[in-house]
Amino acid sequence: MKIESVHFVEGYTLHVKFQDGVEGDIDLSDLVSGGIFKVLQDKDLFSKAYTNGYSLAWSEELEIDADNLYLEITGEEMSGLKAINPAHAPD
Repeated sequence: MKIESVHFVEGYTLHVKFQDGVEGDIDLSDLVSGGIFKVLQDKDLFSKAYTNGYSLAWSEELEIDADNLYLEITGEEMSGLKAINPAHAPD
């Protein structure tokens, strides 16, 4: 799924619109609380989010995959995928 546009709303919330017309606000407060995304606690930097179509990004090193955002906004789950326990994988 490709992202058409992304706009800063307020705080750590962004409005994301996808090419299929799905759109919504996503609160990334939990994401910026630690790890590599902690630098995004700088709201000036956070507000400069952009998209290359396939991800939401702030730099080449800080990206979130478009599919993950789509699933978060729609509440859908990935279909057609199976998790295989290596201990039970077919030979």
